[in-house]
Amino acid sequence: MRERLLGICAAAGLLLTAACDGTGQDAAPAESQGRPAATQPSTGATETTPDHNESDLEFAREMVAHHAQAEVVAELALERASDPGVRGLAERIKATQGPEKRQIMDLLRMWGEDVEVTGGDGGHDHSNLMSEETFQQLRQATGAEFDELWLRSMAEHHENAVELAEAQLRDGSDSLAKLFAQNIADRQRAEVTELTALLQG
Repeated sequence: MRERLLGICAAAGLLLTAACDGTGQDAAPAESQGRPAATQPSTGATETTPDHNESDLEFAREMVAHHAQAEVVAELALERASDPGVRGLAERIKATQGPEKRQIMDLLRMWGEDVEVTGGDGGHDHSNLMSEETFQQLRQATGAEFDELWLRSMAEHHENAVELAEAQLRDGSDSLAKLFAQNIADRQRAEVTELTALLQG
């Protein structure tokens, strides 16, 4: 399963590099035996198995919940947005969040960990998720008001995902989880730029 996930993630990284900035900078390459070189975990990281630590586990579970919420928020824009640019970006966000979520769930299964997709319970910090109050505001808004609120809310949501990914790159142990984190951070930074541009009109 690791080799399959790595192949998917490496391919996604290469596509991202080509599509986003055209600078020719390569995504982190896979090493010779189908697994990227592991980055040393930071001092104080708590090991759970030789393959992953608590930071890896927190990243994976939080990101599954984060992506699941992003799919729902993107679907709202497909139903309610008045700006074609907003709908187009929402469609692309939804198309990437689902496959990434499933890949991270596969990673949790590979580790032998429970897959959790719901937020707010189980002792986990879900402060990076969009609040129910914001959801209610999005459900009630229409037209240009909805578009502006959606763009602001999704930009903040993406920024929270980047923070999760950066924490994983800093504190995680598993090299494949780090590769997922780098790809997520790169893509969502690029989408924040698009969201901000649409806000500025």
